[in-house]
Amino acid sequence: MPYPRHRPFARSLASLVFVLASATAHAQDMALTDPAAIVATARATAAAYSGRTALADLDVRTPDPRLRLPACEAPLDGRVAPGTRSPTQLTIEVACARPAWRHYVPVRIRVEDTVVATTRAIARGQAIEAGDVEVVRRDLGGLGAGYFRATDAVVGRIAQRSLGAGEVVAPASAKPPAVVRRGQQVTLLATAGVVQVRVEAVALGDAGVTERVRVRNAATGRQVEGVVRSAGLVEIESR
Repeated sequence: MPYPRHRPFARSLASLVFVLASATAHAQDMALTDPAAIVATARATAAAYSGRTALADLDVRTPDPRLRLPACEAPLDGRVAPGTRSPTQLTIEVACARPAWRHYVPVRIRVEDTVVATTRAIARGQAIEAGDVEVVRRDLGGLGAGYFRATDAVVGRIAQRSLGAGEVVAPASAKPPAVVRRGQQVTLLATAGVVQVRVEAVALGDAGVTERVRVRNAATGRQVEGVVRSAGLVEIESR
């Protein structure tokens, strides 16, 4: 005769197996959001934000194929994620209202413009001459350090590090020659309306024209920061 005391356990185990099998089948049958819809939403949002609609201008990262998001009962919504600062590197937030979920998609915008690049290698400390640079078209996506648009803005600057041939010249890598030197006596100009005041000061650093430099008022000892306007002249900008 079978052992009846084991029957309840067997029935419970069979019920548990049935529940797990049903849950697995339901998960497998659950409708999922097509990753292509996420990509399309991210692309449309980035295009509206940047004003660029050509497919070649927008590089949208495809979601991981293992991503399993429930099908959305409403149209997907896209927006530029808060905190995005770069005009060429966006993060698009794609969201669903029902059921609630959100996914972030990186989008790179290819923007070409004319920039100044070197025609040959330039050594650190060398003054840049007209033949050393030219205007070329480049993708701005990787130029986070900045760039120049005209060669006139670069010629005469001093290379702050070695520059390779064909390299885009960034403002930090080519500074104006210093016309004010540390320890030099300079004239400090302060303007208030139509009134101008000039006092003697001592430069606390090296700087070229249009660069900022700290100076010490020779009479009061007070330190202030101003902009170099010419050799030996530092102006305190009015606020």
